[in-house]
Amino acid sequence: MGVDDSMARFAVISDLHGNSANFRAIAEAVRGRVDSIILTGDYLEAKISKKDMIPGSVWPPEDVVGHDPDLWSRLARCVLVRGNQEERIATLLGGRTVPGLAPLLAAPARWSTPLTRFEHGHRFVWARDGDVLTHPVLDEEAGGPVVVHGHSHRRMLTLGRAEPEPEPGPGPEPGPYRAVPVTGRVHRLPPHGIRVVNAGAACEAAAHWVLYDEEARTVTFETAGGTGTTGETGEG
Repeated sequence: MGVDDSMARFAVISDLHGNSANFRAIAEAVRGRVDSIILTGDYLEAKISKKDMIPGSVWPPEDVVGHDPDLWSRLARCVLVRGNQEERIATLLGGRTVPGLAPLLAAPARWSTPLTRFEHGHRFVWARDGDVLTHPVLDEEAGGPVVVHGHSHRRMLTLGRAEPEPEPGPGPEPGPYRAVPVTGRVHRLPPHGIRVVNAGAACEAAAHWVLYDEEARTVTFETAGGTGTTGETGEG
């Protein structure tokens, strides 16, 4: 699926973790509704966990990632932003080329339009509830672009002000508003301020994805069903 400056409607998929059935379900659901499909990282699943990696070791390709040429071909036609899974796979392969896999591992760390920045989120600073990643700490980017990401497997919409209240009352300024979105509801983004969209995880049984209309400034959190897997969350 090509990319040009006139694009305005995106299907955003994050944390697919190699689930080809869910990708096909989402691709069918978005047919005719969007200009482009963009995957914000972790579209592949590394077989070797982070804790099992041995510095300097190179693994056989079949031990690193599941061989799925059909999925790889479909992904290569989308806009891709790499995540921690793709970076780990590249490290484990030690520079060896696997036919069909190279363009997926060579994706950039972020992809931007004049209004929006897409990235995975594993490089963000995250707030936590115990061991659970809750939301990225991006308040310093108030007034910047819309940020669309994944990584935590938790759908969330964060909205806030770019400037403090003109006449602030006593006490600290209110922080950004964060909410778990309602599936199927159209959420309109303000023209300015903090606007952060966590697309959730496409690998889960609900096959989460986001319809983002950049021109209309609307976000709709959707599901496509399918046969989901849990994948790795957080810092895996």
